[in-house]
Parts: sequence; C-alpha cells; structure tokens
Amino acid sequence: MNPEELLRSALKETGISLGISADELVRYTAEVGAKLALAVGEPGFEKALVAARNAVALKAGLNATLEAEAADARIVGVIQGVLLGLAS
Repeated sequence: MNPEELLRSALKETGISLGISADELVRYTAEVGAKLALAVGEPGFEKALVAARNAVALKAGLNATLEAEAADARIVGVIQGVLLGLAS
C-alpha cells in the first residue's frame, strides 16, 4: 500500500473529521516528507521526524499529544509512519 492509500485508508477506517480535506492532508504530508528526507542520517533526525509529524497533525486539526483520543492518535501514528517511509 502506498503512502497516499495508507493515509486515506486510516482516515476512512477511523471516520475522523479533519480541519482540511484528505487530499490536502496527503499533499502536505508528501511535502513535509520530502523536506524530512533531507535530514535522514543527520543528528537529530528523530526530533525532526516528531516535529514534522506534529506539523502535519496541527495543519489537519488533530491532537498529537499523549492525551489524544484513540482516532487522533491512530492517524497521527500513521502520519509518522508515512513520513518515515517517505524520508527513507
């Protein structure tokens, strides 16, 4: 499953409502992932990954904190996985 399909599938399964469209989420995640790819292998990559994940979640209107509801937490986890995949 490609990153776009993975995000769309997770959104459909959770039924979560975003502050942006699914298309915008996919596009923005791809943009952020491309920038993150430049940091692969650099010191602080893990922190850059978390910051990128949080930026995407914030743009989508998701809660990326430890207290996030299960649906938000699942989508945020998928976003992080997609970003990592795009950066690798």
